[in-house]
Amino acid sequence: MSPSHPLSLVEWTTVKAVRLAAPRLDTPLDDLAVLSSLAGDARVVALGENCHQIREFGLLRERMLRFLVLECGFTVYAVEFGAASGRAVDAWVHGGDGDLDALLMPRADGYPGQSAEGRDTLRWLRSHNARAPQSVRFTGLDVPGAGGSLAPALEPVATYLAEIDPGALRHARTALELAQPLSGGSGLASAYARRALRPEPQDRLSAALGRLLNRLTSMREIYVQRSGRHAYERALSDVWAAWRTDQMQRAMAELLEGAPDSADLAARDRYLADSLLELLNRSAPGTRVVLAAHNAHIQRTANPEGVPLPRVPMGHVLAQELGTDYVSVALTSGSGRTVRNAPDPTHSAGMAQSATDAPEAAPDSVEVLFSGLPEGPALVDTHALRAHARHHRLPEPTRIRMDDGFLPVPALDAYDAVVNVPHTTLTADISD
Repeated sequence: MSPSHPLSLVEWTTVKAVRLAAPRLDTPLDDLAVLSSLAGDARVVALGENCHQIREFGLLRERMLRFLVLECGFTVYAVEFGAASGRAVDAWVHGGDGDLDALLMPRADGYPGQSAEGRDTLRWLRSHNARAPQSVRFTGLDVPGAGGSLAPALEPVATYLAEIDPGALRHARTALELAQPLSGGSGLASAYARRALRPEPQDRLSAALGRLLNRLTSMREIYVQRSGRHAYERALSDVWAAWRTDQMQRAMAELLEGAPDSADLAARDRYLADSLLELLNRSAPGTRVVLAAHNAHIQRTANPEGVPLPRVPMGHVLAQELGTDYVSVALTSGSGRTVRNAPDPTHSAGMAQSATDAPEAAPDSVEVLFSGLPEGPALVDTHALRAHARHHRLPEPTRIRMDDGFLPVPALDAYDAVVNVPHTTLTADISD
């Protein structure tokens, strides 16, 4: 192609993209060698998805996790899952007793409880840890119940305080009591509950959480002396999780009222990012993390100016803090089935899920770049594609699929790579 007629982005992707094997777990991992050069020496490689309940994403992400563990020496699997609840899951993947499905309930605590493939990944991790010289830790990074309940975080705090500082226990018990009427299957369900609750008990809840946070931060040295640093840091993280959840629920209730506060809406992503950064800070040198979360959480960029809900995603914080030590890989798709989430105040999760057809790739979307690759999954290095686009002043994609719609995002800046699956089906957990 002559310089005056450069390859279009679709043509460039068709020629340059790395073809991957079909997402099957019995397939050798040789096709994923591209991940070695993509990851380099990065401490964190994030693997996304445009919808949580897609079978092909779960299978492909497990293949990628296996490669990064077996071939690149990654040692932690960090997931969009409640941090407090994740401790029991970590014990299970290291051979502990219990039923995995029970540990992952409620499903609202996040991926991997939301898909059969996510649970199968944990079973592989348990099998791997049983025979490997270097085990892989599991850690949850998220607020409890994806923002739907403070109890999974506050109950361990109450147990901790009963032994370390009984005088502060009343604050945890007050917060638990006040938060109970707000509990739901998601942050959205709790936001609906807040709309029906008077401001006074909500303010009392926030005050109780503030007292807890002040107590644990002010008394740090005493608490560490009495319990040890690890137990203290875990309790402090749980209090932060409860406090962030309270702020998130308030912001979502304001959103439902038509007056969103973009700063408070970032509470969940801030906790996700802080959880991962704290994990790196307290881990041994050489610790490398595979991070599994939605594409909207792992993007390196903040949302573009002018969109209705500007926010600061987890990935933007990580990119600012870690630089090239953070690599973000989005997973998206062409045709097939996906999930529609419709707000519903009568539903336990605050929204009703239903199966639907994936929308056709929009002309300005990432997905249209792969229109010349209908035969199988493919990976494109966005750094190289971005350089080609800007050298020739070609229009870049400004949207990426999210469930049955599109999310505004400067995709070639937001992700270090994009993997496209031509056709998707739903996990067995979703009726189609």
